[in-house]
Amino acid sequence: MKDSFSVFKEVFGKAKYIFLAVAIGFLFYSLNVLMANFSSIKSYFGMNLFLGIKFFFVLSMGFKETILPSSFASLVAISILLGMLFSLITYKTITIKKSSGRIGVISTTGIFLGIFAPGCAACGIGLLSVLGFGTAFLTLLPFKGLEISILAIGILTFSIAKISKDIKKGIVCEI
Repeated sequence: MKDSFSVFKEVFGKAKYIFLAVAIGFLFYSLNVLMANFSSIKSYFGMNLFLGIKFFFVLSMGFKETILPSSFASLVAISILLGMLFSLITYKTITIKKSSGRIGVISTTGIFLGIFAPGCAACGIGLLSVLGFGTAFLTLLPFKGLEISILAIGILTFSIAKISKDIKKGIVCEI
């Protein structure tokens, strides 16, 4: 745990990695707002570009009012974790130039689940809703899709811890 904090201090002590994490987190959040409100945003952009941008900004700011609090919390958590993971992977790739195949699979799984259902698919967030697996699919799950978000948060957290450990360890032959 102590090693992870020293890695965070090392990586996020540089402004470019903080900016990258914030940008990726904001992009992920914005994509979820876009997917949930695509038809409304599309109609505003059809009227006027400035009006469409303004409408998208207003929707982004008020998005927490349109979804369940648990969905919003999981969406924000996944956005933050995804930004952190992406910054750590970028740092590791640039600095060490070696990546572990295992962390790639685990990270990819967490990212995929986070994008697939970052909040509540029944509310229209994430790719589950876009693919048509909304309410009908989630009625089979005990927490109505929140478990997928929790799983994604867990995998992303594990991936961040693993890559932090790998960064601290440096280039080591594992054979």
